[in-house]
Amino acid sequence: MKLPGFSYNAGRRVATFYCFVPGTDGRKRRKRTLTNVPSRSEAIKLWNAFREELENEALNPAVFAKRPTLKAFVTDHFDDMTARIRPATKEHYTAFLRRHLLPKFGDVPMDQLTSQKINAFIGEMIKGGYCPKRGKGRKPHGCTPECVKKPYSGTTINDAIHVLRVVIGWAVELDVLDGSPVKKKVKWAAQNLPELELSLDERRRFLNAFEDEALFRAYLARIRTPPKIVPHPSGGMKRVGGGRLPGGKAAKEIFRRLQHYRPFFWTLLDTGLRLSDGLNLRWSSVSLEENVIRVVTQKKNKPVTLPLSDVVRTALEALKKRPVISEFVFLDEDDKPLTKEKVARKFSMAKAVAGISRRLRIHDLRHTFASTLVSSGVNLKVVSDLLGHTDIATTARYARGDERVLGEVAKVLDRVNDATRRA
Repeated sequence: MKLPGFSYNAGRRVATFYCFVPGTDGRKRRKRTLTNVPSRSEAIKLWNAFREELENEALNPAVFAKRPTLKAFVTDHFDDMTARIRPATKEHYTAFLRRHLLPKFGDVPMDQLTSQKINAFIGEMIKGGYCPKRGKGRKPHGCTPECVKKPYSGTTINDAIHVLRVVIGWAVELDVLDGSPVKKKVKWAAQNLPELELSLDERRRFLNAFEDEALFRAYLARIRTPPKIVPHPSGGMKRVGGGRLPGGKAAKEIFRRLQHYRPFFWTLLDTGLRLSDGLNLRWSSVSLEENVIRVVTQKKNKPVTLPLSDVVRTALEALKKRPVISEFVFLDEDDKPLTKEKVARKFSMAKAVAGISRRLRIHDLRHTFASTLVSSGVNLKVVSDLLGHTDIATTARYARGDERVLGEVAKVLDRVNDATRRA
């Protein structure tokens, strides 16, 4: 019996279906071709399933509408969906979409962002890399075959996939997708351990950069370029440029301004506060009587209580006595709340004065705090609470095989062995 809209080629094992979508008065027609169909009876089963699918499409046209591409969805919904999150998080999502996700998946329909495609993308990022040279606005400068690419870190790769899954979640929330197309396991990249913390010697040199004026003047002499001798309009020659004189009054003023930031950086080192929490620290969060700082972290919105070291307490007591009235603990040289830009400039200057040329970020002061406590034998749960981590596994990444801890382990084993021999 001949079936309308159905054909099957037994020799090629190809089934072809034609059908008008019910309820469209013949305006919508669907065609489907399937290969490797073993028999006519199997093809008829697939044909019936095809007809049922079209009937469902007629009943639920919105569900079966063509899915937008990732680029189209982001263009239409990104601003609305990110209105609920912090500006810094929105900026983070924007950067990953622009640099990684839209170039790769921008033209892919949302319902085709499968685990297979994501895992292939992870593999490409692991094998590939990026050119560390950047042009204006951190844009690629136009790479050549001679450019040496730097591999992406596991954190960068996983952050990119996290942002993609967040966007897919938004699509499900807005009923653009029935459910997540990511059905199978995503093979996350190996996470990088935080290994940029300060050594004891680097810590000493970094803090000393805010105190040793002679060291600062030596730094100015080291970076100063010779002045140029150029003709003067009125006749003769004139020396211009060359930077600050190491022995001048201006150098003393610049060093005084650098000193102003010492309490801030020492507080980050001894409390593990994130930069954003340090910048926004208010006196209402500081209790000198109880010797603690109580804050609700901006990133995780989690309350933490941090003890004050003697050095930090002394610095805060001095700041409390200044004549300027402000709710903020840390102010700049002009008695205004600190900004990320000013702190970043002073941090770079202090690194240079200290002779620290390797990669070191402000956030690594927090890593230094965590790794110091863990390596000194402080309980992981305690360190996790101090850092405001929601998962103790995050804190465990700071654990190191420190010689001090290994020595304590050996002593414990010796005591157990001695007790065993006496028994």
